[in-house]
Amino acid sequence: MLGDAVVGPMTIFTMAIGPTIGTGLFIGAGQALAVGGPASLLLSYTILSLLTFAITTSIAEVSTHMPSQHGTLVTNGYLYMSSSLAFASAYLRWYTLALFVPYEITSAMVNLGLWKPGSAIAVRLVIITAIVVGCNFLPERLFKSSERLFTVIKIGTMVALFVLSLALGIGGVDAQPPWGFKYWKHPGAMNEYLARGLWGRVLAFLQCLLDGSIAFTFAPELIVHRAEMPASLVPASLGETASLSAAIPGRVTADVVQTAFPYILSSLAMGVMAPFNETRLTNNGTGSGFSPYLIGLKDANIQIVPTIATIAILLSAVASGRSFLYLSSRTLCAMSELGHAPSLFSIRNRWNVPYLAVVASALFCSLTFISVKVSSTIINTYLLRLVTSAGFISSLVSCTIYRHFNRRLIMNGIARRHSFSLQPFGTYFGMVISALLLLGGGLWAAPKGNLTGSRGAKLIISYVNIIVFGLLFFVHRFQDFMPVVEVERKVDMGGREYGEREGPREPRTQKPSAHRAKLDAIPEGSGTFELRLSQTTFAEL
Repeated sequence: MLGDAVVGPMTIFTMAIGPTIGTGLFIGAGQALAVGGPASLLLSYTILSLLTFAITTSIAEVSTHMPSQHGTLVTNGYLYMSSSLAFASAYLRWYTLALFVPYEITSAMVNLGLWKPGSAIAVRLVIITAIVVGCNFLPERLFKSSERLFTVIKIGTMVALFVLSLALGIGGVDAQPPWGFKYWKHPGAMNEYLARGLWGRVLAFLQCLLDGSIAFTFAPELIVHRAEMPASLVPASLGETASLSAAIPGRVTADVVQTAFPYILSSLAMGVMAPFNETRLTNNGTGSGFSPYLIGLKDANIQIVPTIATIAILLSAVASGRSFLYLSSRTLCAMSELGHAPSLFSIRNRWNVPYLAVVASALFCSLTFISVKVSSTIINTYLLRLVTSAGFISSLVSCTIYRHFNRRLIMNGIARRHSFSLQPFGTYFGMVISALLLLGGGLWAAPKGNLTGSRGAKLIISYVNIIVFGLLFFVHRFQDFMPVVEVERKVDMGGREYGEREGPREPRTQKPSAHRAKLDAIPEGSGTFELRLSQTTFAEL
């Protein structure tokens, strides 16, 4: 029901932005600090924040034109790109969000294993996985309410750790003298990687970018999705669509700032808490290790606080795993409802939970049990490479959607609802940086003697998403092999201000919309769009 779908601003915040605050910031940044140094980490987070803003604004321009409750990679891909590209990008988003779940679980295992080593790895995995998966079978309203609490915990943890690092750096704690920026001087502000001198620092910075990007993966899509939800889920009064749609750019800008600014400050704080040559950051070079915050708190000999911080980071990992499983299962459910996935994944129980979609997404959690035979730090590192490379492909797809959207408007002489001053240059910047990072993903395979696996395995992990994306694209070209039968339709966003554009694929069983009958009644002068359906098929771009 439409009324059940409309949620308050705080719920939207917790569901969209909450998952981006996870162990990618608390633990993943430790690897970035180890390879690049504090100055590289700070610069990397700054550039990644600019990249996030550039891609977010390109997505926001498209979403402002016609908001969608299902997200840009599920809906707008079918509107502006070929159906095969849209199919590949939608499934990419689903399985990458699902891969985030074992990444968060193994991060929790790394956090537990380094804090309190033990042999009961399988028991720990079962308990954490059961909590993450079990919570997603809760009634949807109860799950969303619990997200608020977990988001408060994660934000509180981030703020508290930053304040503690500020106290250690400036004022000192108890008998500890102020640390200041001593680690920027010894061992230094920038590390060297694979080579000596300037070239080594450049390579270290590039690898630092690759490692630090985990904290920003899928942030543009989540931020825009949060901003467009009020406009896409309007109640009976569709006349409010224009004003709600016009609010998307401002909300997007505010959310990027609210997300990026604390991340940049946190990167600065982590450079104060631990030196880049600290072996605990990478568990003696095997992969993921301690958070720089925990290393600093342990070295400061502050009683109780390191234990509290460890528990808070553990809760953050579990909370993020819950959220990413929710996002993944709802993405698969949306694809099913739109006719791009088997219809069984749209089946919901009486608590509004698409339980089959949850089960399908939760199957990726089985990857965590490899940790019984292989160290969690190694598995966590491999999963990090998988999700970040998929994130770069997602960014390229988002920029491609914008280019097709922009070309469609120009060809038809249609005025856009909003234009960011950064665009279209921000889109080109996003495409170049994302392509460079995607192609440079195999840089971590270069060092010899690394304990995280063979060079061949590292290269495969770094580029396997490109192969999977290509396979999804070409398989969809041969639709006789696919179980999903899709029918195209034309959506005309007409009137004197807006022209024609391609519509999404129609699902096999069209579900009635609560406001479908009122779509043609929108007055042209209201500033909103008029939606009319016809049976003519649009040619793919």
